[in-house]
Formats: sequence, C-alpha cells, structure tokens
Amino acid sequence: MDQRLEKVIREVFLIEGDAIDENWTSDDIPDWDSVGHLNLIMEIEKEFAVKFEIEEMFEIEKLGDIIKILKKKNVL
Repeated sequence: MDQRLEKVIREVFLIEGDAIDENWTSDDIPDWDSVGHLNLIMEIEKEFAVKFEIEEMFEIEKLGDIIKILKKKNVL
C-alpha cells in the first residue's frame, strides 16, 4: 500500500501498529462510519490533490477500492 495513503488511513481512523490490509471494510475498522468515511475522503483529497466524484465515494466498500480509484486518477 502507498505510504501516503496508509498514513492518511492511520491518522483518520487512529490505527496503530497493525499492518493495514486493502481488503479491510468498515466492519474491520470501528471508526469507519459515515462521518469517518467523509473524513477519509477529505483527507485523501488533500493529500493527493484530487477530487472524488459522488459515485466514487459510494463505490468504496473496502480500502482496496480507494487504491483502484486513485490509480484511475493516476496519482498512485
């Protein structure tokens, strides 16, 4: 996983120590609720200087989906 993306995920969800798995969903991350989802999107947009379309925000069900979107935007 990209180090910048991992840093954002760790900061937004206060994850320490564990290796972050791109297959993790909101079921695996206790703070990943609707507010956490929006905070994550906003922080990723800042870090990578991109904008997510509404449809893309709803496509995200696991961390790997974020990676796919960022690759599609050519920032990973």
